[in-house]
Amino acid sequence: MGDAVIGGPDTVPLRPKRLTVPTWRRLLGLAITLAAFAAVILVGQVVGWLTAAQTSAHAAQAADGQARLLVMALRQLTPDGAPAEARFAQVSSGLSAVLVGDRSLGAAEARFTVQITGHATTGSFGGHQSVDVERCYVVDWRPPHVSDPAPVRCPALPAVADGMESATQLAQDLNTAGGIGSGRYLAAGVLGACAFGEQSRNGFLSWPAPALTPCDGANAAKAALFRD
Repeated sequence: MGDAVIGGPDTVPLRPKRLTVPTWRRLLGLAITLAAFAAVILVGQVVGWLTAAQTSAHAAQAADGQARLLVMALRQLTPDGAPAEARFAQVSSGLSAVLVGDRSLGAAEARFTVQITGHATTGSFGGHQSVDVERCYVVDWRPPHVSDPAPVRCPALPAVADGMESATQLAQDLNTAGGIGSGRYLAAGVLGACAFGEQSRNGFLSWPAPALTPCDGANAAKAALFRD
């Protein structure tokens, strides 16, 4: 027998099915949409890379601005005879300002060292950059006169155990409780997270102690001597 011949005049060759025009349009539209999203993300990344070097500078500028606002707020305080550290706490919390230390310059003048955290964000999408920069300043305060803030190197702050209340929280707790013990001056907490308090004829007043000031009654009494 001879070899069989596959196919014949009536045989239809097999061909891959062609996509219909609407299907091509949908795929093309999807491809264009994905390409557009990719282009936007890429642009955001490039912008983020280009501005990353400037983000820290912007954060430092933000801290400088907050320092100027702090000085302006201190100048606006009306003298009421309260300890200056307590008066400082009234205006510093909203500006992310922490009193690091103070040094007496006389009977009614002190030099405050303040740490302020500046924040800046640049870029978008995948190139988004957020930076916090800590800056320190000194201001001379002779109520109601306050010098312009002068930048200084930030000192190393003491480490505080996780979960421990901050100086601000301690001061709020003590003011709510009305103090602890019967002494006139009080210090509660540890170095770096300490609150000073004073019991006077006007009642009990507590405030956050400077981060580098030892947490004891003697320093609380010393701080209470400087009033505005």
